[in-house]
Amino acid sequence: MAYLILKDLLLQKRMLLLAFVYVLMFTFAFQGMGEGQLIAIITAVGYMFVMMGGAWEEKNNADVLWSSLPTPKWKTVGAKYLSIPVYVAIVIVIYWVMHTLFSVLRVPVRSMPLDLVGAVLGMTAVFVAASLYYPVYFALGYTKSRYWHFILFFGIMISASMLPNLFPEKPAWVDPLLERLPKITGDLAILVALGVFVAVMVGISFLISFRLYRRREF
Repeated sequence: MAYLILKDLLLQKRMLLLAFVYVLMFTFAFQGMGEGQLIAIITAVGYMFVMMGGAWEEKNNADVLWSSLPTPKWKTVGAKYLSIPVYVAIVIVIYWVMHTLFSVLRVPVRSMPLDLVGAVLGMTAVFVAASLYYPVYFALGYTKSRYWHFILFFGIMISASMLPNLFPEKPAWVDPLLERLPKITGDLAILVALGVFVAVMVGISFLISFRLYRRREF
């Protein structure tokens, strides 16, 4: 299955370069988010890797090629899900490089330092978004599923941008929640429960994607 993951990375060579631009752009755009900046950047850029993987695969007819080879379809589907931690790791490395450059060059932009909790929550968000996207992708292919992708992606972005209008004054529960956040994220039981929930969601998504991919006609 490793060669399938490598195949996705090779198809996205251009995206690897664009990722620096996206991380830079989102760092400026999200610098007012405080602790949520790292999570938002990992989620946005990581999900773009997920989407572009399907786009470049269809552009190069790789999906048709792999469907004609004796490669088990569960491996083809599973490789997509296993590629997500690789994508997130790439985004984290790029973010660390950009954050280091900002600090050394004293660029007047607020860039939050890396932390394990933010990285894990960012990866979790990418897994959740990909779990909603991949079943439609494997059932219809990239061209038809991109409409669902745009609904999903821009729905999240628009909802986030509308929050200041929906809540012009910060709700009273925000500050207590932020004060408790380090304790919540440090609670092993909560993290385990979150991990189990995401694992179950990803597992269900994988099974649906696999069944739909087996029925798909190229």
